[in-house]
Formats: sequence, structure tokens, C-alpha cells
Amino acid sequence: MGYSLCWAAVKNGKPEAIHPLLGIRASDVSEEIAKSKIVGAVLLTDWYLVLLPKKELNDRILTKLCRLGEVVCCFVEDHVMFNKASGSKNGEFLRSVTHDCGKGLCHLEINGDAARSPKMIQAKLVDHIYEVPAELTKDLTGLRHDQDMPGMKSDRFQVLEKKPLLIRLLGARN
Repeated sequence: MGYSLCWAAVKNGKPEAIHPLLGIRASDVSEEIAKSKIVGAVLLTDWYLVLLPKKELNDRILTKLCRLGEVVCCFVEDHVMFNKASGSKNGEFLRSVTHDCGKGLCHLEINGDAARSPKMIQAKLVDHIYEVPAELTKDLTGLRHDQDMPGMKSDRFQVLEKKPLLIRLLGARN
């Protein structure tokens, strides 16, 4: 079956600054494995991660997050072998690396300042080009969606929930 997910991480991000931008709030529930629809985690590398449904992580949300500093995001669809990593800082695009098997087994699109890092990763992964975007996110944030992060707490993922619509609408006016 494989993974179907997307996430964004903000360097030195604070949940209290990120949650309102996304219209979410923390619950009192934590998970060892991210099973809930929306979860957040403070990574050991000083990044704050939010795992969201694919439809929730759009350009509008990324633009909001980029106002907070450096943002890395990852989109994975294992069933069609599509994997994309991208990064922005202070509202400016920095990098993206995409593998789309629909464009060929060796497809790898590199944009921005990612040109150096993925080539080194690609050299290590010769027959595993699909892995390059995920390895780039690991290189930048320490997180790879399909690997454990040594040293993380067992209840590392905090379950997040959407704020009620009325609160989100009223908050958008401020």
C-alpha cells in the first residue's frame, strides 16, 4: 500500500505561532505513530512538523508558514511513486526536488539551490531515484517519513484538530 501523506516543517517554529495560521489547535492526545488526520511534533533538529491531509497543504498555507521563516515540505504518494520536497524562506522559493515515476523511472527534477545536495544524494542512491526527495528532507530537517528518529519521545506526535468553522472565520478577520 505505501505512504500517502504531506507535511510541512518550520525551522525554530513555535506551535503557538503555527497553529493559528493553519486554523488548528492542540488536543491533549499524543501518539507514538502518526495515525490521526492532523498531528504536530517538535523534532530534535529544532523544526516543528505538522502532518496534514494533502488537500490542506496548499500554496496559501505555505505562504502563511513562510512568513515565519524557513519551511520545508514533503509530499509522498508511494502508490504512484511520486515524491516531492520543497523549501522556502521568508516567502521566497529556495528549492524543490521531484521524482514522478509517471515521467520515467529516472525522472528527477531539481530546482533552486537544491542542485548540490540532491546530486550527492542521487550518487548514493543510483537505483533509488524515488528516494531523493525524502533524503533531502532528512538532510534538512532530520525527518524522513518512513524512518524512526533516534532520541524522539515515544509519544512524539501531538494530535491536532481543526478549530470550529466560526472561530476560524472570526480569526481570519483579525
